[in-house]
Amino acid sequence: MRRLFLTLLFSAALLGAEPVPPLRVAVIGGMTMSGMWQRVAAAFEATHGIPVDVVVSGPKSELDAYCREHPVDLVTMHASDTITDLAADGLFERLAPWTRNAQMLLGHRSDPAGLTGAGTLQEALAKLAASEAPFLIHASGGTFEVFNALRTKQGWRMPPEQLRFTPAKRGFLRETAALEGYTLFGVIPFLMQKQHHPQIRGFYFEDPALMRPYLAAIGSEARIGTARHARAEALLAFLTSPQAQRIVQDFRIDGHPGTPVFYPLTPNQGEK
Repeated sequence: MRRLFLTLLFSAALLGAEPVPPLRVAVIGGMTMSGMWQRVAAAFEATHGIPVDVVVSGPKSELDAYCREHPVDLVTMHASDTITDLAADGLFERLAPWTRNAQMLLGHRSDPAGLTGAGTLQEALAKLAASEAPFLIHASGGTFEVFNALRTKQGWRMPPEQLRFTPAKRGFLRETAALEGYTLFGVIPFLMQKQHHPQIRGFYFEDPALMRPYLAAIGSEARIGTARHARAEALLAFLTSPQAQRIVQDFRIDGHPGTPVFYPLTPNQGEK
C-alpha cells in the first residue's frame, strides 16, 4: 500500500511539473533546408527530453541580426567572422566545431576540360588548369574561401585569363553556361536545385579542400540565464557526441543516396 501511495504521489508530481521550455536555436539555412538539423534535434529531444525550437533560419546576416536583437540559446553556422564577432561581443560563448559540408565543381554539360574522367580533385584541377575553359568566381564568401583553399592546400594555379569574377549571388549559373565554363557551388543547394540551369552539371569530389566547418555556440549565461545555459550546454555536447556524428555521417538528401552532404568532425567518427 505504501509503495502504491508513493507511486501515485510521484506521478501526480510529474503531471503537475512545469514543462521544459524549448531551447531557442538559430540555424544556418542549409541545415534546415536539407532536413539534417531536424534529425539531430529530434534525436537530442528523444535522448534528453529537451525540446528545440528553430527561432530563425537563413543566411548568416539574418542570423546575426536576430541574435543581436533577441536572446538565443544556441547558434550554428559556417565558421566565419559573423559567429566569431557574436562571441567577441559577449553574446555567445563556447565556440565549437561539430560538422562540415562541401562545395563542388559545376560546369557546362559539354565538359570542355574533360572532368568526367577525373578520379580525384587533383586530377580535375590539373585538367581545368590545362584547358582554356573559363572559371567563374561569384560573390559568395564560401566560394572565395574554398577557391583560396584550392590555391593554398592544392597548389592550384589557373592562367589569369581563364578566371572570371561576377558580383552576382544569383544567376551566376546562367553566366557559367554562357561561358561554357566552370564554377564552385555548395553541394546542398545544387542537389536541392536552389539555383539551377539545364546546361550545368555537377562534378563531386570528396576532398578536405572543398569542405567548410560549421561552428556552434551557446548564449552567454548572463544573457539567457543559468537554467537555459545548462540545457544549451547539453545540446552543444550532444552535437559532437557519437550519436549525433552518426546522424551527420549517414544523412542524405532525398533522391541523392550516393552523395554525402555533411561530414563528421574526423574520419570514422560517425561509424557504428
